[in-house]
Parts: sequence; C-alpha cells; structure tokens
Amino acid sequence: MKNFINTVRKSGPLRTKDSYLITPSMVDANGELSIWNLMQILTEVKGRRMHQLLINPQFKDQVKNMDLKIYSNVGLEEELIVESSFAPNGKRTVDLKIYVSRRKKGLPAKRVCKAVYTLSICAIQ
Repeated sequence: MKNFINTVRKSGPLRTKDSYLITPSMVDANGELSIWNLMQILTEVKGRRMHQLLINPQFKDQVKNMDLKIYSNVGLEEELIVESSFAPNGKRTVDLKIYVSRRKKGLPAKRVCKAVYTLSICAIQ
C-alpha cells in the first residue's frame, strides 16, 4: 500500500481544501443546510478524489464502509471549508477522510461533520 500511496501522491496532493458558500437553494425551511445538500457536497469531493485514485485504467474502486458523524448545522450565507485526505488502512484499502467546518467572519472555524470512506482499490478482472 505504501507504493500505492506514493503513486497517488505523484498524481496529485494527498490533502485538499475546498470552500463552498451556502446559498438559499441549499437550505431547508428553517434556514439550515439540508442533509441532502451536505451529502451532495461530500459526494462531489469524494468523486473528485476517487478520480485521482483511479490512475490506472485497470483499477476500480469499491466503497467498503462509510462513517458519517454530524456535529452541528450550518445556516444561510455561511462558508463551508471541506478538507480531504488519504490515509493507508491495511494492505489493500485506503481511507478517504473528509472534514467539513463552517467559518463565520470574526469567529474560529467549527466542525460540522466528518466522513470517512474506506475504499478498496482492485484490478478489473
């Protein structure tokens, strides 16, 4: 797996940081970010990062497990900071960790949720 992580590192960064602004179409009736839109953001980041893993056309990915913990909610006009990183997990699996924080002007960032995808990368038969 060490060689695999080194190959991934050469194809792109192991850690990324993205920013999203919460728009009126992303909130529910209470003015808070809906779970559906949060999951769409997580899926978008996961898809972008998975494209980095599939460096060889003979590889395919398989999500073995997803662990999602939601700590707080986000309101309208707040900014989301989404950080993602790869971490080795055994011989043939890797963890994609995605941390979502909210940031308001003048206040420190506060964790919104954490998602850990355990991914298995295997050759297509």
